[in-house]
Amino acid sequence: KQWYQRRVRGVKWNKAHSMVAAASGNTLYLLNPGLGDRLVVESSNKLLQGLTDIRELEHCRWYPLGNDKDGLRTKIVHNSELSNITWHNNGNYIAVTMRDSQSCPVLIHNITKHSSQKPFNKSKGQIQQVEFHPNKPFFYVLSQRYVRVYNLVKQAMVRKLTCSVKWASCMAIHPKGDNLIVGSYDKTLVWFDMDLSVKPYKSLQQHKKAIRHVCFHPRYPLYASSSDDCSTIITHGMVYNDLVKNPLVVPVKVLRGHRDTAKYGVLCNVFHPQQPWIYTGGSDGDIWLFV
Repeated sequence: KQWYQRRVRGVKWNKAHSMVAAASGNTLYLLNPGLGDRLVVESSNKLLQGLTDIRELEHCRWYPLGNDKDGLRTKIVHNSELSNITWHNNGNYIAVTMRDSQSCPVLIHNITKHSSQKPFNKSKGQIQQVEFHPNKPFFYVLSQRYVRVYNLVKQAMVRKLTCSVKWASCMAIHPKGDNLIVGSYDKTLVWFDMDLSVKPYKSLQQHKKAIRHVCFHPRYPLYASSSDDCSTIITHGMVYNDLVKNPLVVPVKVLRGHRDTAKYGVLCNVFHPQQPWIYTGGSDGDIWLFV
């Protein structure tokens, strides 16, 4: 158990290492929970403990925390409060979003080299969320009305998707990388097939209030959307290998259980990595597991 002085904005597991990232206030904490294979736990410790001195960078500061008994190994302090974090699939990079910062809204941290870099100099609009492509050097940046796709190798924008909503809130990338869903505060969810168009392939209005979080299942053709109406909707979203076939999107189940608190409902969701199960977290302080 860890206690933080400021509210926790996000917690993300690292799939490649024994590592958890937690964003609280303007600080990113890197922990080793000590779970899983012993060799992976030890190699993760060596990776995190490779930082021996405080490293002062332009937009952040790296602090080594030694061999803390609770698993804390490193913290990175930023100039603004963090709003979103996401890992790269290889586990060596983590991107952080600072929604209120104009000069540095996004940073990408290299865990192996203990370094940080800005993927771009200026942001166009307030950034809601960022995500890495699952297997290509693409970086997705969600603003109020657009998704901009950057090539990190060429350091250039390669595509601009129009969300066709008033205010986008969240996004998720399909595990194969060619499809994308975006949720919005105006109750709309849009599906992009990036092989077809820069405009949405399908637009769905299944929720009665703002959509707070969306995610794809890593193995099954499912995605979930959670909303302030205290529901999570599970939808069958089949992507075919045949490029001639368009994705098949069919609602499957509405999950309820959370209580409305201060006009907020279900704030986050995540699928089990192997099973067709989903965890949801609500403003009522509860975590539900649906199987």
